[in-house]
Amino acid sequence: MKAFLTMNIISKLTLLLLCCLSVAFSSCSKAEQQPNPYADLPEPELEKLANEKYGAIIALAQNVPCTDAKQWKMMDIQTVCGRYHLIYNRDTDESKLRVMVRDYNAIVAIYAPLIAPRINCMAYQKPKGIACRDEKPILTY
Repeated sequence: MKAFLTMNIISKLTLLLLCCLSVAFSSCSKAEQQPNPYADLPEPELEKLANEKYGAIIALAQNVPCTDAKQWKMMDIQTVCGRYHLIYNRDTDESKLRVMVRDYNAIVAIYAPLIAPRINCMAYQKPKGIACRDEKPILTY
């Protein structure tokens, strides 16, 4: 009888675990399947939006002079040439910045293939760090 009860409890726990996992995976895949809100915009509008949003990102991320490289961090951002590293001050609202970068990346995902034949991109290099030059943060290679 004890063995039956133990098996019954294990079966129920296994079923509960499987249900939780299936809900977790289905909610992740639904978020990934959302269409890009910029997919139907024409190239000139995408270019304008990308420039505006990038300017807003830089205004938020680099709103103070760079005097100490230790006060700056990096995060990935997409460009028409691929991945790049955005430099931002440690005091920047990182969650707000990530939302802005995610939105910008959605634009670039649509815009980059449209202009790829007309641009010349340099090979990607991983930066070694950050330095300050003329009170602006720069990547060092």
